[in-house]
Amino acid sequence: MKRVAQYFFLLLPMFTQAQVSMEDFLYAALEEPALKTFSNQDNFLNTKPYRLAPIQKLEFRTESNQLDPERQDFALRLNPANPWEVKRTHEYFKTYQELLQLDRDRLLKESLLARYEVIIGWLYYQEVSLLKEEDKLNIEKLLSILEGQRYSTYFDAGDYVKLKLDQVEKVIELEEARFEIDNQRRRVEGFYEKAKLKTIDWQVAQIISLENLEALVDSLFQQQVGGGEVAYREKQRDLANTEMLLEKSNINVGFLQTQYQNFRIEQGRKPWSISMGVTIPVFNPNKGDMTKRKLEFIEAEGDRDQAKSDQQTGRELMRAKIKSLLKRHSEINTMMNDLSVGTLATTLQRINDSNPTAVVQLQSNLIKLKTMAARLRQEVLLSYLEFLSYSEVLQQRPLINYLSANLSELTSR
Repeated sequence: MKRVAQYFFLLLPMFTQAQVSMEDFLYAALEEPALKTFSNQDNFLNTKPYRLAPIQKLEFRTESNQLDPERQDFALRLNPANPWEVKRTHEYFKTYQELLQLDRDRLLKESLLARYEVIIGWLYYQEVSLLKEEDKLNIEKLLSILEGQRYSTYFDAGDYVKLKLDQVEKVIELEEARFEIDNQRRRVEGFYEKAKLKTIDWQVAQIISLENLEALVDSLFQQQVGGGEVAYREKQRDLANTEMLLEKSNINVGFLQTQYQNFRIEQGRKPWSISMGVTIPVFNPNKGDMTKRKLEFIEAEGDRDQAKSDQQTGRELMRAKIKSLLKRHSEINTMMNDLSVGTLATTLQRINDSNPTAVVQLQSNLIKLKTMAARLRQEVLLSYLEFLSYSEVLQQRPLINYLSANLSELTSR
């Protein structure tokens, strides 16, 4: 029994420290199966399997001259590869490989966005749950005071009944908040399987302050945006153009043939002969395919221009929205400071002939303001997340936890 106890105390630190950090949760986005598919494709293309041979086609030919078995001809014909086609094929797959890398970064950004949203949701519902718990306890405290005033002039039966109904409502609101926390927990486990064996203890105090958030947004807004959606659409345009050039060069350049005719030996002539031909590309048989690629090129140009417009508009709108939300959050904080339970509570008790219910009601209204402040903070963080998405920084290396107070780097642990 003593040995079991020793093992328990040795393992206890492992259980107490088994927590899911925000950095681990975000870094796990790199382990998405879809991202591994992109890596496998990239590794495959690195072996250059698309490299064309210098000879496009090699043929062995034979013919019976005048159906005489003694006059059988043999020939060896080869078609050399089109050097322009070789070059265009290399350019096409190089561009395609670059497109894969950009597409991988787009997917990584989407995966990180989903994880950031889960973290923000968890923090919000945790805070709301605590406030709902405080609100429920406040109602119970007020009911207790009223029950103690049952035989005094302060007691109001109508207020008492109303408070009992409010108590039920507060219990329901608290349970709803707990349901949301459970949902967030399941979402975390869905993204990060290791979370099933660990605890989650993310706190609002751990995340970036709203003042630093605003400063970071202003700084990023002044910087040029690189990579991301616009770069992906631009590369799609380049790929369509490269494919169109490849279709244009997909023409047989000619042939070289050696022929052996046995019957010429009897005639005192050499049995070998060489012939060759060169294709003159007066008429291009690939015009239909080239037209399709040109249409794809035009479409890709439109998508690129639309992505540029969306990016610029999105950054401006999100920055303006963040500024507006921060202003409202500041006003709520000022109001909460004005409703300090210290000096104001003394004044209320003096006005209401020392009726303690006035202070409790003040606390209830203060909780409502705190709930609104939490909601505004959530909206600020979600808008901040959208701004970071439009600024294309979430997937940039090194990966950063943009919710952490010190913008910590995401690394493997």
